[in-house]
Formats: sequence, structure tokens, C-alpha cells
Amino acid sequence: MTMDSGNLTKKKISNLKSQISNESGQTLLELIIVITVAAMVVGALTFATISSLRNAQFSKNQTQSTKLAQAGLETIRSIRNKDGAVVFAYSGGTTTKFSDLWNIPGGMSSSCNPCYFKLDPSNLSLNGVTSATFEPLSDNLERQVQIWDKVSTASVEKMISVIVRWSDFSGWHQSQLTSILRKI
Repeated sequence: MTMDSGNLTKKKISNLKSQISNESGQTLLELIIVITVAAMVVGALTFATISSLRNAQFSKNQTQSTKLAQAGLETIRSIRNKDGAVVFAYSGGTTTKFSDLWNIPGGMSSSCNPCYFKLDPSNLSLNGVTSATFEPLSDNLERQVQIWDKVSTASVEKMISVIVRWSDFSGWHQSQLTSILRKI
């Protein structure tokens, strides 16, 4: 009986070791699964937060650029209404006020199409530039003013576009507002 009880004890010990070994393997596997799931949840939350912040910044820039474009159009209307300063060189001379734009021989399109301007709201003036440059406004925003003749009614109407653009993580974006100004 001693022999049997010795073998029985060895078997019990062997079974106990086997159970402990299996349990620690299961515990390690459970730990790996928990860490993986937690990492996936944290990654998803981080991605959602970053996307939300990017969308909020894009919306802010879009709203701000649209407001600046609207303000630009209103300033140009004021310049037209007050016959304010407009400096624009063309083949036959130079303009000095907005009403001169109506009297350019052959229309503005004989010089450029469209013609580019920088807007100075503080002096209510438009200054012609020779290339499609953008003037910096603030931080990341730039503005460009374009004026061209409406072909059929060049002597009484001008097309005006104000473009405000910005860049972010995904490239360049812009808000563009276009209006027709009539001769007054």
C-alpha cells in the first residue's frame, strides 16, 4: 500500500502541476486579450478625437474665410459707391478711381482676364497687381480680388470675385464669392 499511495501522491502532484501550468497559460492569454482590446479602444478614441478637432478647425477656417470674402465684397461696393481709389495700369494709361474702370478702351479684358487687385479696407482702395498673388490676412488666410468685364455689358457691369484661401493638413481650401457690380 505504501507503493500505491506513493504513486498516487506523485500522480496528484503531477496533476496539480499540470493544472497550475494550464491556469497560468490561460491567465497570460486572457491578459494579452485584455491589453489588445484596451489598445484598440484607446486607438479608436484617439482617432475620433483627432478627427473631431480637425473638422472643428476646418469649419472655423471656412466660416472665417467666408466672412472675410463677404467683407471684401462689401468694401468693394463701398469703393464703387464712393468712387474710391483704384490703381490699375493698362495699355492706354492708369485709373485713379473706380469710375475709370468703366472707361477703359476695349474694356478690362483687353488688359487682363481676370484682372487681379489687392484690397486695402482701411483706405478704401484697390490696387492692381500683375499676377494672381494672394495677400496675407491673418494666420493662415490669404485673399485675392479679381475683376473682369461681363462680355455683353462691359460698359455697365463688372464681375467681382473675392477668394479667401487657407491650407491645413489635407491641402488648400478656399471660399469664393462672386458678384456683379453695375455702374451707378
